[in-house]
Amino acid sequence: MAKNGTYITYVDTGGTFSDAVIVEPDGTFTTGKADTLPDRLEESFFNCIEVAAKSHGKSLKQVIANSAEIGYGTTQGTNIIVAELPGPKLGMITTKGIEDRTLYWRLRTAGLTKVEAMHMAASGHPKPIIPRTLIKGVTERIDSMGEVVFPLREGEVRKAVKELLDEGIEGIAICFLWSFLNPVHEQKVRDIIQEMAPGVMIALSSEVSPTIREYPRFTNTIIDLHIGKALKELLGKIEGRLKEYGYKKPLLVMQAAGGVAQTVVVKPCTTLHSGPVGGLAGVEFLKSIYGFPNALGSDVGGTSFDVTFLPERGEELKLEPVVGRYEIATPMREIITMGAGGGTMAWVDPVTLTLHVGPQSAGGVPGPACYDRGGTEPTVTDADVVLNRIDANYFLGGRKKLNRDKALAAIEEKIAKPLKIDAIEAAHGICEIVDAAMNATVKAVLATRGADASKFVLFAFGGAGPAHCAGYSAGLGFSKVIIPPFAAVFSAFGASTADVKHRFEASPYLLLPNLPFDVVTSEFEADKITLDLAPSWAIQRFNSAFAGLEERAFNDLDKEGFKKEEVTLKHEIMARYGGQLWELRIASPVSRLSTDTDLALLVKAFESEYKTRYSEIVMCPAGGIEIISIGLVASAPAAKPRLLKKDLAGKDPSVALKGERNVYFDGKWLSTKIYDVMKFKPGNKVEGPTIIEMTDSTLIIPGDRQVTMDEYSNMVMENR
Repeated sequence: MAKNGTYITYVDTGGTFSDAVIVEPDGTFTTGKADTLPDRLEESFFNCIEVAAKSHGKSLKQVIANSAEIGYGTTQGTNIIVAELPGPKLGMITTKGIEDRTLYWRLRTAGLTKVEAMHMAASGHPKPIIPRTLIKGVTERIDSMGEVVFPLREGEVRKAVKELLDEGIEGIAICFLWSFLNPVHEQKVRDIIQEMAPGVMIALSSEVSPTIREYPRFTNTIIDLHIGKALKELLGKIEGRLKEYGYKKPLLVMQAAGGVAQTVVVKPCTTLHSGPVGGLAGVEFLKSIYGFPNALGSDVGGTSFDVTFLPERGEELKLEPVVGRYEIATPMREIITMGAGGGTMAWVDPVTLTLHVGPQSAGGVPGPACYDRGGTEPTVTDADVVLNRIDANYFLGGRKKLNRDKALAAIEEKIAKPLKIDAIEAAHGICEIVDAAMNATVKAVLATRGADASKFVLFAFGGAGPAHCAGYSAGLGFSKVIIPPFAAVFSAFGASTADVKHRFEASPYLLLPNLPFDVVTSEFEADKITLDLAPSWAIQRFNSAFAGLEERAFNDLDKEGFKKEEVTLKHEIMARYGGQLWELRIASPVSRLSTDTDLALLVKAFESEYKTRYSEIVMCPAGGIEIISIGLVASAPAAKPRLLKKDLAGKDPSVALKGERNVYFDGKWLSTKIYDVMKFKPGNKVEGPTIIEMTDSTLIIPGDRQVTMDEYSNMVMENR
C-alpha cells in the first residue's frame, strides 16, 4: 500500500474512453472517465485523471504530485498494427536467401474472422510493414549448434546499409537465421550501422525475441521498430508533463505478459494488448482476496468483449500470439476477444433480411447515434438507451447527455423498417443477439478447456459489462457473478494491483532421446534417468541460457531500483515429445541441470503436465523429450491498493432508492426501481427487475436474478 498521504494512480486508454482510478491510503477509490483522443493520447491520459481528481475535490496537480505510483495501460501499439497506421520508414537486413521470409505466413488464417477464413482467397494479404524492396540479404550463416559456418561479409553489409539509407529509411531490423543461439553477426551489423548512420533506429532479433522459429521472431523485431517511435514519444510526453506537475518517479507501463515495468526498460512489443491485461490482473487480485480457486473475467468495452480464463493451476499464456494479421514472438496473457461492445453496430442483411450485431464498431468517433456526434448507425448502446436500460440524462454521472431520439431514429430507419417490426422490438432484438453471442463465447471458452462453470465465479466489468452480464451468463451455471462498483474503469484498477514483472525467453534446445519408460505404469523410470542421456553440450547450453536470462532480469530490475533479494524468479520450460509440433509451457522445478536428480525432476514435471492436459493414453515417449525454449519471470513488489472489508448492514436498500422509470424487460415495459450504488450499503439486497446506476455504468438485473452488495462493496448477482 502507498504511504500515508499519497495516492496510487493508474490510467487505462481504450478505443472509446480513457479511464483513471485514484486509490487513497485508506483503500477508497475515485474514478474518472474521459474521451480517448486518438491523435492526442497524452491529453486523454491527463484528462481522465483530472475528472477523477475533481470528483475527489482535488486538482490534477495535487493528485499527481502526491502519488506514490502512477501507471499506464495502453493499446496504442495494437491500434497502430490493427488499423495499419503509417509508421517510420523501415528497412531490414537478413541472411541471404531468406529475404522473402516475412512475406509468407505460417498461419494463413491468423487474424481472420470465421467468414473470412472460409474465403481466404478473397480475404487479401496484410500489407507488409517492410516491403520486399527494402529487405536486403547478406552472406552469413550460423548453424543450429551456434557455430559460425560462413563469416559475415562486412562489405555486403555496408552496401546494403548504404542502399537503405539512400531510400530514406529511419530504422533497420537485423534478423539472421540462428542469431538467437549466437548473436555475434547481428551485433557486428549494428556496429556498422551505428558507424555509418548514428541516428538510425536499430532492432536486433537476438535482443527483441531470442527464440526459435524465424517468422514470429522476425515479425516481432519489425513491429518493435514500427510502433517503438510513436510509443516512446507518447511515454516521453507523459513523463515530461508528470515531472512538471511534481511527480518525481518513473511512469509504470502495463505489460502484455502481466505486471508493470518502468519506461526505462519497456520494450514496445511487450505493451501490445496491455490495456485488457490490466483487467485480468484485477481479476487475479480479487480472486486472491476472496480465495476463489477458479475465476473467469469478462470485459465488455466499447468495441470488444474480452474473456480471461483463470483456473486454479495458474496463468494462461499465448506464446506466439496474433496481433492484427501478424504472428509474433512476444508471450501474452491469454485473452479471448470477439467484436461485441457498447459501440458494436447492428445491421440487417439485405438478402436474408436477418438482424446481425457486429463485429463492426462505431468506436468513440463518431460513436453511437445517441452520442450526437454524427453517427447514424444503430449500436448496442443505442438499443440500451431506447429500452431505458441506460438513462440518457445520467450517462457518465450526468456529465454527458445522450440523445435518445437519435438512437430511436437510427434503429427505426436501419433495423425496424427493413424488418417491418416495431423499433422497440428491434432494440430488444439487438440486445438479445449481442448477449447470445457473448454467451456463446463464454460457453466455448469453458468447453474447450474442459471447465465446469459451476466451479467458477464470473467477474463482469467494462463500461457495458454490468448492463449485459445477466444476459451473457444466463444458463451457463456460474455460482455467482461479481460486479465491482468501479466496473467501468476496472482495467485501470487492475493495473494498480500488479507487481513489477518481466518475462525473458531463450531457445537453447535440449533433446532427451531414449528415455527409459515403463509402459505398464505409463511413467518414466526416474531411477534410470541420468545426465548421460543428453549430450554434454546440450546440458551446458541449457544451464548457460538460464544463467543469461537471470543476468538480464537482475540488470533490468536493478535499473528500476530493486535489489536482488527483492526479486522473485520463476523458471519455465517449453517442451514436447520428439516429432510433435507444439510444446507445453511447464513450471520448471530446476534452473540448472547439475545432477541426475535434476534431470529426473524436469522429466517428471513434463510427464505430469502432459498427462493433465492430454491424458496418459496419448503419451509418445518413443520420440524422447525436446525442450525447445526456456522462460524466466522476474517480479518485484509494487505499491498496491487494498479493499476495505466493511461490516454488513441490513438487507433494506431503500436509502439508495433514486426513483422509478419504465424499462423494457422481456417484451414489455415495467415500472422499475432505480438505485444509486454510491448509497448502497454492504448487505443491501435487491431483486429483479431492478437497475443499479453507477457513475459510469449501469447494472441491469432481470426478474430471475438478485443482487447483494458484499463486505468489499462488490455486487454479487445470483439466481433467485
